[in-house]
Amino acid sequence: MPGQPEEDRLLLKYAQQGQVDAFGVLYERHAASIFRYLYAHLGSRLDAEDLTSDVFLRAWQALPTYDERGVPFRAFLFRIAHNALVDHYRHQKRNPSVPLEEADLPTDGQPNPVKALLSRASQQELAGLLDELKDNYRTVLALRFISQLSPSETAVAMRRTPGAIRVMQHRALEALRHKLKNKEAEQI
Repeated sequence: MPGQPEEDRLLLKYAQQGQVDAFGVLYERHAASIFRYLYAHLGSRLDAEDLTSDVFLRAWQALPTYDERGVPFRAFLFRIAHNALVDHYRHQKRNPSVPLEEADLPTDGQPNPVKALLSRASQQELAGLLDELKDNYRTVLALRFISQLSPSETAVAMRRTPGAIRVMQHRALEALRHKLKNKEAEQI
């Protein structure tokens, strides 16, 4: 299946046969990106750790019925993470926030629009600006730039087409740039 490493498919097969160690390797591969995604939305390290555990518990429970059908395991995990966030918000009845003070942003040398914005604003200011964005915009930015998902993986996680994700990402970055420009103008 394109987009999913062969090792993941093999590990999934073993995990579906009940081999806990195989699932442990999958956990080690994907837990950090799931955590970063959840932390970007929750702003609480403890809540993000709890929900990360919940995501992998749900994934383990869904393994017997998991069928690849064009959905990479990583995207499947992000779909579960998104659903866990929705459940969390329903139970907590609080507004989501996106503090980036401790978020691990990618450092792979690739141009990163979020990193470029960080150079112009403090992380705290950027977190406040992200809070003002629509939920979908905040989610697409978190998935693409904090969790480093591809447009295709983001599309699966958000149940959209890759083209819709690219458009949403562009609009989210434009909205963020606009908010940052307005913020800078207010300070002058």
